[in-house]
Amino acid sequence: MSSEVVSAYLDRTPEAARAALAELCRIVADSDPRVRAEIKWNAPSFTIDDHFATTGLLKAGGIRLVLHTGLRRKGPPRAVVIDDPEKLLDWRDADRAVAVFADADDVRRNEPALVVILTQWIAQTQRLTS
Repeated sequence: MSSEVVSAYLDRTPEAARAALAELCRIVADSDPRVRAEIKWNAPSFTIDDHFATTGLLKAGGIRLVLHTGLRRKGPPRAVVIDDPEKLLDWRDADRAVAVFADADDVRRNEPALVVILTQWIAQTQRLTS
């Protein structure tokens, strides 16, 4: 992970969630060479042209990845269509979905499906050139 602020955030993350969150951040950051990581909404968040993915810790344990279409909605929701055969995504709106992972093993086990999802999400929500 290239972002020093995200690395510092991970260093302060409770040990029970640290490995899972680090794995998730690595996968998102590696999903496209244009991805930049920073802290937004008190959590690691990822952007190319606009923010598209934000992580978080769950109070009941585990971590989440929120896929969205930017800092602020600009008009009606922009429908994003994702092939998700593993059913990782819980759709909260036409332009917002959440994936939840129990631990680092769960993140690693779902990495191939998550990479496919991220590739599709980025293609539909970010400009092709940056």
